[in-house]
Order: sequence, then structure tokens, then C-alpha cells
Amino acid sequence: MSNFTNNRWLSVITLLLLTANIITLALLWTNKKAGGREDGKQPPPQGQVFEFLTHELNLDPAQQEAYKKLREEHQGGQKAIQDSIRKAKDEFFALLHQPDVSDSMVKMYSKKAVYAEQKLDEFTFRHFQKLRAICNAEQQKKFDSIIQEALHRMAPPRRQGPPPPGMRPPEGEGPPPPPGN
Repeated sequence: MSNFTNNRWLSVITLLLLTANIITLALLWTNKKAGGREDGKQPPPQGQVFEFLTHELNLDPAQQEAYKKLREEHQGGQKAIQDSIRKAKDEFFALLHQPDVSDSMVKMYSKKAVYAEQKLDEFTFRHFQKLRAICNAEQQKKFDSIIQEALHRMAPPRRQGPPPPGMRPPEGEGPPPPPGN
């Protein structure tokens, strides 16, 4: 009789666990499908600003086409400005090869690099100004509330870990290595 009772309890426990697992999987599946959002739509992944803004602003096809042209224009101009930033910084850090560099030279080359970055910031500002202009009043309110998030998505990801071999400071210079290294 005890064998029959033990088997019965094992059957009941097994059925309860199976039911709990099915319910858990069903809840996970339905929550994943809805994505935790009221409209059931998933936002685009981090970093894709064009898709993020198109989705969040709910741009119509004509606005999407206008935004696509703005984006292509911005990417073309941005590449040229980034090249000038890279060149200005290369020239600035090339001063390290000179043994006696005056403070005025350092400031002058530093200002060139800063000016090039300023041009990029202004260019990007004008780009988003144009995007906001193609939005209707409701979209402009939404734009104003999400633009900071879009800008954060545009920022290059922060590098983690040690710098590449060519970019390491000479021994004894720079911050000390993390403990354990």
C-alpha cells in the first residue's frame, strides 16, 4: 500500500510542477511578445538612431523619405568633418616629436582640433533642426522629449579595457595599472 501512496504523491507533484512550468513559459512568451510596451511594438536596438527616431516619431512615408535624404546629407558632410578632426588631432599630437614646443604652439594646434569638433557639433545640430522642421506639431513635442536619448545613441561607445598597443603611454607615465595586473 505504501508503494501505491508514494507513486500517487509523485504523480501529483509531477503534475503540479509540469503545470507551473507551462504557466511560466506561457507568461514569459506573452510578455516577450508584447515587449512590455502598450502598443506591442519593440523599439529598435540601441545605436540605430535613424530607426529609433523614425519609430518613436511615427514618421509617415513622405517624412521618412525626407529624413532619409537629410541623413544621407548629414553622413556625407559628417565624414569630411571627422576627417578634418582626425587631421587636426594628428597634427596636434605630432608636436610631441618636437623637443621644445612653446605653449602658444600647443594652444594653437589644440584650438584647431577643438574648432573642428565644434563644426561637427554645429553640423549635427543643424541636421536635427531640419528633422524637427519636417515633423508636425505632435511629432515636434515627441521629438523634444526624445532628442537627448537619440543623441546618446549617436555617441560612440565608451571603450573598455587597455588601449591598443600603439596608444599606451610609456612605462612610468599615465595612470597606474588596475590592481591584479
